[in-house]
Amino acid sequence: MEKIVVLDALAIPEAYPLKRPSFEHEWVEYPNSKYEELVSRALDATIVATSKCRLDSQVLSQLPKLKHVAVMATGYNNVDVAYCKEHGIAVTNIQDYSTESVAEHTITMMLMLSRSMLKTKDTIASGAWSKSPIFFMMPGPIVDLKGATLTVIGAGAIGSRIIELAKAFGMNTLKAERKGAASVREGYTEFYKAIESADFISVNCPLTADTANLIAAEDFERVKRNLILVNNARGGVVNEEDLVEAILSGKIAGAASDVVSAEPLPENHPYNKILGNDNFILTPHQGWCSHASLVVLVQQLVDNMEAVYNGKTLRRVV
Repeated sequence: MEKIVVLDALAIPEAYPLKRPSFEHEWVEYPNSKYEELVSRALDATIVATSKCRLDSQVLSQLPKLKHVAVMATGYNNVDVAYCKEHGIAVTNIQDYSTESVAEHTITMMLMLSRSMLKTKDTIASGAWSKSPIFFMMPGPIVDLKGATLTVIGAGAIGSRIIELAKAFGMNTLKAERKGAASVREGYTEFYKAIESADFISVNCPLTADTANLIAAEDFERVKRNLILVNNARGGVVNEEDLVEAILSGKIAGAASDVVSAEPLPENHPYNKILGNDNFILTPHQGWCSHASLVVLVQQLVDNMEAVYNGKTLRRVV
């Protein structure tokens, strides 16, 4: 009989309970697990489900019965995939489930910042409109998306959907080529030209050794001062200290992020310096959490377990 251990069930909102596979199994579920608890909790598991627990070779080598790591997210950088491949452990992930949710989250952030929504909200809350001598107020600049240029860094499924939505607003769109690439692919724009042309930048690429600190101090020196940057990929893709400095010094007009390099947000994180700013939005890694996305996620997770059990390769990473 299979033993399924869910190491961090809290990674999925409780309103969307995980589905059980049809094959005979024992199910053990933990709300969350510390690194030092992983081996003892998963020792007899044949299937481990996790979103963010770090399953490195040190942990995996102590799980002799493990046959399948079912990642409850798209990103699987927390799993030593090379070790799994070498030792015949299947790894699956959730794919193409939150494209619409993240894309709409990105456009929402762009609209809120371009139309000074945070500053307007604070101004209204202060009672200033009630004291206004005329019928309207304009607490901050209001900039239309139409005619503005959006540069997308990472034109996969989410980036491509953002481009579609941006075009519906009448925006000009550019796909940035990889930084430092020897050549430029058809339909792409050289990286520096792409960011220098941008009124908005949307970061949607995965975090890898090549993309860590992809946008940093030297890049903020190149961009327009009216730039609004949105990072809904991974925190480490944008150098967070440099982003804070760029906002505080006026090198860019504003920024928004649904991710930070360490989550949940540490008390000493640079973003704490600008959480009260009306040109900065930080959301708690919720861009993927739409109702439709979560329904698909829990279904894909059980489908992946069924597939591996039956020898199929649905959404297999290795």
